[in-house]
Amino acid sequence: MEKQWAMIWHQAMTQSFLNGKAFGKNRTAAFQICSPSDGEQIRLRFSNRFAKYPYEIGAVTIVSEGRPMPVTLNGRKTFSIPPVGTVFSDPVSLSFHPGDRLEIRLYYINEILDNNMIEEEATLLNGDQTKAAGPLPFRKPLLATMLGAYAGIPALEAVEILAIDPPQAIVAFGDSITAMSRWTKPLAHRLAETYPGEYALLNSGISGNCLLIERGGIFGPVFGASGVNRFRQDVLSIPRLHAVIFALGVNDVASIYEKDGADITLDNFRDAVTDMSRQLHERGVRVIIQTITPRLGVSRTMGRYTAEMEQLRLAFNSWIRTTDIFDYVFDAEEAVSETKTDGLYFAEGLHQGDRLHPNADGGRKLADAYDLTALTG
Repeated sequence: MEKQWAMIWHQAMTQSFLNGKAFGKNRTAAFQICSPSDGEQIRLRFSNRFAKYPYEIGAVTIVSEGRPMPVTLNGRKTFSIPPVGTVFSDPVSLSFHPGDRLEIRLYYINEILDNNMIEEEATLLNGDQTKAAGPLPFRKPLLATMLGAYAGIPALEAVEILAIDPPQAIVAFGDSITAMSRWTKPLAHRLAETYPGEYALLNSGISGNCLLIERGGIFGPVFGASGVNRFRQDVLSIPRLHAVIFALGVNDVASIYEKDGADITLDNFRDAVTDMSRQLHERGVRVIIQTITPRLGVSRTMGRYTAEMEQLRLAFNSWIRTTDIFDYVFDAEEAVSETKTDGLYFAEGLHQGDRLHPNADGGRKLADAYDLTALTG
């Protein structure tokens, strides 16, 4: 059989807060991934979509069994990522198996604009730490700590492996509830245990992201392009695509008073999701959708939430539950909600204190509620 490249890790790219100032320069970012399958080689895909200057990468290593192995680009250990470009590293020969943990370390010389935050345990250290022996200490930027965010992993879009029978991709397409990885990681663990080597669950979540509009304000660039506009890049372009989990909408209903809020209607939501589902089904890809989780009582730092917004959320969920265009409807609302006199709330003990984002227990509750047979088909 012919060997193929397939993703085992992915993040949707967006601009960083304050044009890279929050990340800084002369920094090393590091995080671990768990391989879902066997592989013989590994390569990294870098992106530079938002900057007008090259990214200077001082060093990259992959740590396996405590040994840092250099990653090169065209044979060079120090290299640049050109503006508006995507490049692959040279393949690294490395034999690994399902469950093996690999650590990716990246040393950035200059400030980086492509950024996302999907790894809660990612660390960010000063200087070049790519060749350090032993595990790296956990650090993240002060601003990220203040905002309750994670350390970013700039410029890295994907990790791919070469194998005879690599895993098929299941893409979680969502907002911060997805990007925080608190339900995607335990769900990936369940998939790996039940179907070893068959599937890689990839995260295409962006914090603050909406399906229908692109939000403005100081955080606008961080929130990314609308789901409709980034669908091709962050979903359709992923190789060996087997299934997609739609998990967008909670930020749409909370944005109906913004400049483009008139575009956030049930009809527009239905039409957009229906069209994207059609494109996926034409490619033989399974379509899964999550109902939208509660937002009542949300922390004021997350903005006001009105009765009109809640009615729209309930309307979205009613359509999701009653239409027949999906292969599987996962009722995320039912899994994590509790009923009070004035409506549905994110259940106590399952959110991180803001009544919007799941904590670790909430993430596991969502992951455990998934019917894996319905998910994978």
